[in-house]
Amino acid sequence: MTEGRNDWCISRQRKWGVPIPVFYDKRGEPLLTEQTLNHITSLVAQHGSDIWWAASVEELLPADLKHLAPELTKGEDTMDVWFDSGSSWAGVVQARESEGLRFPADLYLEGSDQHRGWFQSSLLTSVAATGKAPYKQVLTHGFVLDEKGNKMSKSLGNVVDPRVVITGGKDERKDPPYGADVLRLWVASVDYSTDVMIGSGILKQVAEAYRKLRGTLRFLLGNLADFNPASDAVPYEQLPAVDKWLLAKHAQVMAEVQEAYETYQFRRVFQSCVNFVSGELSSFYLDTAKDRMYIQDRNSHSRRSCQTVQAAVLQGLLSSLAPLVPHMAEDAWLNHPQHSSSSSSLPASVFLAGWAAPDQQWSSMSDAALGCWSALPAVREAVTKGLELLRAHKELGSSLEASVTLHVSDPKVASWLADLNLAGNAADELKYLFITSSVQLADSAEAAAAGAWVTKTVETGYDVAGVVTVGVHKAAGSKCARCWMYSTQVSWLVSSLVFPPTPCVTLHVSHGRNNKNTQSPPAACQHSGMHSHKHCKYVCQ
Repeated sequence: MTEGRNDWCISRQRKWGVPIPVFYDKRGEPLLTEQTLNHITSLVAQHGSDIWWAASVEELLPADLKHLAPELTKGEDTMDVWFDSGSSWAGVVQARESEGLRFPADLYLEGSDQHRGWFQSSLLTSVAATGKAPYKQVLTHGFVLDEKGNKMSKSLGNVVDPRVVITGGKDERKDPPYGADVLRLWVASVDYSTDVMIGSGILKQVAEAYRKLRGTLRFLLGNLADFNPASDAVPYEQLPAVDKWLLAKHAQVMAEVQEAYETYQFRRVFQSCVNFVSGELSSFYLDTAKDRMYIQDRNSHSRRSCQTVQAAVLQGLLSSLAPLVPHMAEDAWLNHPQHSSSSSSLPASVFLAGWAAPDQQWSSMSDAALGCWSALPAVREAVTKGLELLRAHKELGSSLEASVTLHVSDPKVASWLADLNLAGNAADELKYLFITSSVQLADSAEAAAAGAWVTKTVETGYDVAGVVTVGVHKAAGSKCARCWMYSTQVSWLVSSLVFPPTPCVTLHVSHGRNNKNTQSPPAACQHSGMHSHKHCKYVCQ
């Protein structure tokens, strides 16, 4: 576009704009010297560009040229607006290098129509004057259209006012106050390389994503209320496999986010964060982690390892989201439990904390292990479908009322599931990952289906887990009053609310307790007196 340009006329025959400070004699010959330019520049600096129109020729000439005034007239042409704006690199950036600005500028940002305008005129003037471009990078964006893809017009009544989006309209049911963060998140969610659309329906979708992010941050903050990284953090080598997997996924997301920021692909930042929060984090990890957080002993290894991971994920999410939703990120940062500690090393603001780069260890999980973990959602979904069949016939309430027998045709995934099920760390066992009372692995599909209430067979694909056969059985034994799992090893069930119940053997092991009649209240319980705790269903006295 620039290479094929033949010429560029910088004068315009208008009565408004920045004047071209040239004088003409009666023969039409121009008078334009360094001396006259310097003098007029000083006058403009004092009085503004209108001085050219307001002052006489004599007043505009240097002292030793004033005698020429009767023979001269002022030029009436104005400077091309693109020359005017295209030389802003000199008046704005280059002239203020002593104040911290850098020439050339890191980035020029404007609409897609400026390839023939500001971007090009800036390039031409700067190369002519300095021999180099005035910018290192150029970024263009499309135009904002209404929800139907039409140009906004007051006459059509389809203009979306950013202030109304932020503070709400007269009818807040129609135009609710979304706040600045939701508007910023909309900007980050669209592909700005083309024209973008905005409207009430689109803003509602963005607001839902915003609430999902905010709710997850609040959940993480609540889970870290009693966590001190200095004394409670668990070394990476001692983490359960499910915790190492989440850190590996988190490291992948952080790498994607960093690359997206470096290439100004804010939509990828938005998508990576929302997909991770909605998928691996909320739908799976935090769902399965609730028992670890609320049922197990406050200082149990499983609970502290879970908090270690959640603290790392929270730090990374706030670092990733802060440029997009600064108010929410700062709000979460200021409510971080560590701020209440006198020995806290947290910076005062999320914007002073810098980039939360993931630890290199988090990316050390093998491709084979990652491949098996990627197959787990399909296996978990197959189990869920089997449970839903019973729920549909009102034969099953909570998933903890069920015991599952499972067969996976893929030998690699089957072997990996068997290893998880034997972990014995109150985190990796399949009953925790599937939220059932027990999970047994069968040698064949027939064995998995034998004696089951209901059987579900799902083809997940040869590159996932193969054929998954799920047999759902009624869980044997009695219901543990603390964890609500059914077990044949529950030694005693409370028949009234006068005495605290005895938990199952699984919880005794995770608590590190040998005396079945001795136990402490759950970690989340801070109350006194007899009550039923809403998180862990534990009866305290």
